Amino acid sequence: MSEVDAPMGTVKWGRRTGPFSKGRLKRSEKAKVLMNLARISSLEAKDTILDRLGLINTYGAELEGLQPPDTALVRDAFDFADDVQGVELMRHSWRTYYWAMLLAGYRKLDVDRELLFSAAILHDVGLARGRTSEPIDCCFVVYGAERCKHHLVGKGHDRQKVGKIADAIGLHLNGYVSNRVHGAVAHLLSRGAMCDVFGMGRRRIDKSLRRRVFEEYPKGDLRQELEIWPGHHLAGTRGDFLIRLGDRSKSSTEMTGVPQAGD
Repeated sequence: MSEVDAPMGTVKWGRRTGPFSKGRLKRSEKAKVLMNLARISSLEAKDTILDRLGLINTYGAELEGLQPPDTALVRDAFDFADDVQGVELMRHSWRTYYWAMLLAGYRKLDVDRELLFSAAILHDVGLARGRTSEPIDCCFVVYGAERCKHHLVGKGHDRQKVGKIADAIGLHLNGYVSNRVHGAVAHLLSRGAMCDVFGMGRRRIDKSLRRRVFEEYPKGDLRQELEIWPGHHLAGTRGDFLIRLGDRSKSSTEMTGVPQAGD
């Protein structure tokens, strides 16, 4: 079962065995991550040019109108997150949801808010309290997707819905997730997370609305909260690969030169 025909990052992909188990990447998958990063960087470069020329049409909305629906799935996802995640991780998860919804508005994408919120609020549960796997032992999003799936299925929720949530969580660390291939929930979760951690896509959102999100959910030390520490993640996993890339880039560019979501 070492060879699994499944997209990188999905739950099925994370279950393969052998030398590429536990989320470890093949060389071709590392190349794909690099291509994904190049794609989202090119989108950001285009936004930067349009913004400087005053040609970007930012999106704005009332945050109250973006609230998730009051369903049993949303409540169970939130309660689980609130039980195991600290304040900073919860704020990051909420911001990720709002960025995702606002970027959906910018693109006029329809998305299932119930699934998007559940995925966003739990997308880093692999780093939360009570975990039985450490990042050095397994890719934290592979573990987090399984942890989320086990909890929500155990609460009696529809397996197909939970599967979409778990796959979105597993996919979000790919750098870029295709809406056409993987659907709006997975695509927007990845864009929301990239926006919060790196500021990717922030120019598409009205400045006053960005300030409002940060007022409601202040940004702390994400590097510490997301455990972005060299040698802390299993070698060859996406987390380890991305941290190594970041460390290499710092040799030529100071961290202050990296765009942040609040800039």
